[in-house]
Amino acid sequence: MTAETVKKYLSRIVISASVFIMLAIHTSGHVNWSIITKVENYLYDLRLLMTMEQSVDQRVVIIDIDEKSLTAQGQWPWSRDKLATLINTLFDHYQIRSIGFDAVFAEASSTNSLSTLQYLFDQGIISQSELENLTLDLDNDQKFSEALIARDAVMGFVFKHSTYDQQQNGELPIPLAPIDLLKDVKSDLYHGTGYAGNLPILQQATGYGGFFDYIRDDETLRKVPLIQYFEEGIYPSLAFELARVSLDLPSIEFQLSGNIHSPTRSLEYIKLGDYRIPVDQTGSIYVPFRGRQGSFAYISATDVITHSVPLEQLNNKIALLGTSASGLLDLRSTPVGKSYIGVEVHANIVSAILEQRFKHAPGYRLAIELLSLFVLGLLMTFIFPFLQSVGAAVFLIVLSALYTALNFYFWHWQNLILTLAPPLFFILISGFLHLNYNFFVEQKNKRRLSKVFSQYIPHELVTDFDTNQAEMSLAGENRIMSVLFTDVRNFTNMSEKMTPTELTILMNEFLTPITHSIHQQKGTIDKYMGDAVMAFWGAPINDEEHAAHAIYAALDIIQQMDKLTREFAAKDWPEIKVGIGIASGEMSVGNMGSEFRIAYTVMGDTVNLGSRLEGITKVYGVDIIVSESTKLAAPQFLYRTVDKVKVKGKDLPVTIFEPLGEITQLERLWAEHIAKYEAALELYWQMQFSDAQQAFANLHQTHPCKLTEIYLERCALYHTSPPQSPWDGSFTHTSK
Repeated sequence: MTAETVKKYLSRIVISASVFIMLAIHTSGHVNWSIITKVENYLYDLRLLMTMEQSVDQRVVIIDIDEKSLTAQGQWPWSRDKLATLINTLFDHYQIRSIGFDAVFAEASSTNSLSTLQYLFDQGIISQSELENLTLDLDNDQKFSEALIARDAVMGFVFKHSTYDQQQNGELPIPLAPIDLLKDVKSDLYHGTGYAGNLPILQQATGYGGFFDYIRDDETLRKVPLIQYFEEGIYPSLAFELARVSLDLPSIEFQLSGNIHSPTRSLEYIKLGDYRIPVDQTGSIYVPFRGRQGSFAYISATDVITHSVPLEQLNNKIALLGTSASGLLDLRSTPVGKSYIGVEVHANIVSAILEQRFKHAPGYRLAIELLSLFVLGLLMTFIFPFLQSVGAAVFLIVLSALYTALNFYFWHWQNLILTLAPPLFFILISGFLHLNYNFFVEQKNKRRLSKVFSQYIPHELVTDFDTNQAEMSLAGENRIMSVLFTDVRNFTNMSEKMTPTELTILMNEFLTPITHSIHQQKGTIDKYMGDAVMAFWGAPINDEEHAAHAIYAALDIIQQMDKLTREFAAKDWPEIKVGIGIASGEMSVGNMGSEFRIAYTVMGDTVNLGSRLEGITKVYGVDIIVSESTKLAAPQFLYRTVDKVKVKGKDLPVTIFEPLGEITQLERLWAEHIAKYEAALELYWQMQFSDAQQAFANLHQTHPCKLTEIYLERCALYHTSPPQSPWDGSFTHTSK
């Protein structure tokens, strides 16, 4: 592994590790990033809403102190004798299984009547027996107490959790178990500092009780404790105790993680006989909402008192006494509703215990979540270096979707609650940083390539590569391209007559416009060879119009040299005439050379042909000669066939052409002449030299040029000394 590779991956590791540490300390609870917590709560609520049963549990009902009941029976709180009537009716007439009170009866009923009786007794107005009988009739707390005796009724009470409020009012039920059973995890549990309990006469009548104060760290109620401890006892929640009583008081078992020798242990499950309830280390559960409000039947309390409810609606049901009346509402903000009636929270828990329908956040969840972040970090570190911007964005989207799907699988089918926000934040943050690092690396590479290529190609092409992501490569490869060679004629004779300073100025004067013409047509300068220039099209940037761009550049060079000649004449400098050869075809292109010096260049037979064509331009007296493949690749130009030749190093003849200009500009002026010329050339190739000589003679009279002179000489020669048959019409050039 090279130092560059190590450096590249080290940067990636630092990025992933930094994000991992930031999210790991949040996941482990050492730091709370509020934005992550808010998103996690939102995603929890979303998953819950998507997977709720949305059905009504017929086993649990709510005896509702609603507006109808208050109108019929009077305002709350009702007299205890009325509550006694309600309880007797529920158990005796409807034969419910059990009932839980989402209320505290901490104060005794009004004692005005009893005080009056005592006064009458003291005054001798009533006897002892009359006092006892009348007291029994008027003691509503006693009546309520008697209604609770031997009934599966669970009283509600409230724990206090402030060190400033340690008052103990009323009486607590018998603890569920001694706190010594959980001494190893006692510090993790919620505990009360005081309480508001029920009247002793009421609490002792039933013996069962459960707290309904729900501690929460957030405005929205998602988790509630199933147990709390006070002094030396463990106490159940109202819902937990109601379920336990309804299941005929099965044995209770607390299951801890690890074993007695483990350094850290936590509460994981509470068992009610065969029923297993997953809890977190605080003894809390995620409220298992089965649906939105209304997932349980609400039955008006006054309808129960008046026996207006069909028996089957209450028979053998678990009941909870609560209220939905305005002014009495115990409303909670929950994931399934912002104004959720509190008593229905208890109903959901009772229902879930009976159905074993709980989502679980096990103690080993932290290890799973940290492992997930670590694996995501590895993926980011070792996959991102191979991705471009679009691919990286797609990778992030796919990775987020896959992790979300995996998380949802564990949620819905395994009932495991694994955090979703931290991994998604990890993907988002580290992805953003890796993308920016990719951009930094790409820009660095672009600057390097731009610096290299700016030596070969025009600045405009480098800019186009940077902005439009044009395909550019330094690697060696074979491509279909066009190559151009230029050379100043008689340059040696000119240079001998000039001083070195004058020669340098002269070369700069004509090489600059030549270079400009090539760059203007998106060409790449291969090299300067004295007065000669070599350029090519089609690399490093692909160019589908490479042949046409080469010809446009050649035509412009000729115009620039004509203009330069006029300027040189004013300085008494020699005339500048150039010959240009262009060939198109497959060639090798790339960085070539040795370990000491390399150059971006082209090689191959096509390159050699282009050089040969430039060399024979002066033979035919033309400025530009192109190969047949160039002509075919650039059909927008008007061409004159120059000859069929065998250049040095080639055995097969090639047809060469002179581009005259664009067809649209020249066809009307040159069409007739070119047709006569091509006809004369065809006679020449068919060895009809006498007729060809006459045709070329006619052409020479109207358009004299060196090319027609050459064919007149050849026709005269071949007329007397015909070439050897069979003849392919070619002429062999022995010089370069």
